[in-house]
Amino acid sequence: MKLLKNIVCLLVLTSLSLSITPLTTAKAATAAKAIQVNTREATSASLSPTYSALSSSDVATPTSTAADTTTTADTATSDVSVTVLSGILTLEAVPNFNFGSMMQGTTAKLKNNTVDTTGYNSDDNTKPITAGKDGNDSGLLEVIDSRNTSDKMPGFTLSASMGPLKTIDSDSTADLNAILHLSAIPLLDGDKNNVSTTSNDLTTETASIDSEKGNTANVMNLEAGSYNAGIISANFNTPDSASLNIPGSGNNTEKSAKNMNAVITWTLTAKPTVTTATK
Repeated sequence: MKLLKNIVCLLVLTSLSLSITPLTTAKAATAAKAIQVNTREATSASLSPTYSALSSSDVATPTSTAADTTTTADTATSDVSVTVLSGILTLEAVPNFNFGSMMQGTTAKLKNNTVDTTGYNSDDNTKPITAGKDGNDSGLLEVIDSRNTSDKMPGFTLSASMGPLKTIDSDSTADLNAILHLSAIPLLDGDKNNVSTTSNDLTTETASIDSEKGNTANVMNLEAGSYNAGIISANFNTPDSASLNIPGSGNNTEKSAKNMNAVITWTLTAKPTVTTATK
């Protein structure tokens, strides 16, 4: 009987042992599996990229570089204007002269070549002409001789005459006579070289132009074969290049300051061409 009870107890304990062990193992396995699953899910969630559509404002615009820039050529047009001379003699430029302020009975050197002829008449032939209209403010006197392409030029003269000094109102009772003195100035070509065909330089003529006498004085007087073809110029733009003398004494007790102007007339004349008769 006692032996039977011990066998029953042993069977019960064995049964209990068998039921407890699987349950513990099962719980342990479930717990381990749960931890493993949770760990994997957390790791995947932190590493998994998120995808979404980008708007146009989110897209970076490429920065252009010098290599990427395309340049389009730009064009423009202009003109070259010239009068080509051949076989003629022309007077291209004549100078103005300004002697500043001076007294009657004195001589003044050239001040500059800028003159003010406001109020004077230069183009109305129905009235007295009291101002020239062709003068320049640089002092340039220029002739172009294109009658030959060699050094065998036929020659010419350029002369000048001058009228009296006049006021704007053209009152002839206020006219003053004057003498314009011009110095000898080198004659140059377009490259600023002397136009002479020899070793002796050519210059303008020393001239005195007297309005009272009404004389005509040669300013250029070039002989045939003495000069080269083309531009022949002189510059009267320094104090020593020209001077003006106003004769008389005047009434210095009367206060006045009169602006006065005299007209210079320039005349270009070709010298006759000498030809040799053939038999």
